[in-house]
Amino acid sequence: MLSGTVTSVFGNDINTDDIIPALYLTKSDDPEYFATYAFAKFDSDFRTRCLTSQANIIVAGKNFACGSSREQAVYALQFNRVVCVIAQSFPDIFYRNSLANGLPLITVQDTSGLSLSDQIAIDLDAGVIHNRTRDTSIPFQMKVEDRRTLKAGGMTARVRAHLEEILTGRR
Repeated sequence: MLSGTVTSVFGNDINTDDIIPALYLTKSDDPEYFATYAFAKFDSDFRTRCLTSQANIIVAGKNFACGSSREQAVYALQFNRVVCVIAQSFPDIFYRNSLANGLPLITVQDTSGLSLSDQIAIDLDAGVIHNRTRDTSIPFQMKVEDRRTLKAGGMTARVRAHLEEILTGRR
């Protein structure tokens, strides 16, 4: 079960340059570095809002994180304590980058039932978003393999755990 507070609500077509401007991509290879510059040009209060909560949830419209393929966009979110993004759609490459790094992306047809400051609990197994503030629920679909991967901490963590099992003889 994931839980957190909706600290950002965005519209359609938020691109990866909105999330982490290209200017900062070559300045570091430390994933935590990108948190400082998340939404620097697009939403200068993003980081401040994220610092008010231990677990942040972003709600967005269609096509969240479109544009160029930037794994740094995932890092910029994760290192601002974003535990989940709920949107109407995501580009495949951002979905794959997020899955690899253990950032859950939830796709729903209608995000209008989610607002700033709502307290959210997400049951990945049941495929349900519980809005505790409004006492409502929103169902969602997720592939079984993606769910397993996220519960393992991402594809990188899942592969690492599998290799450790092989190397130590545990199965």
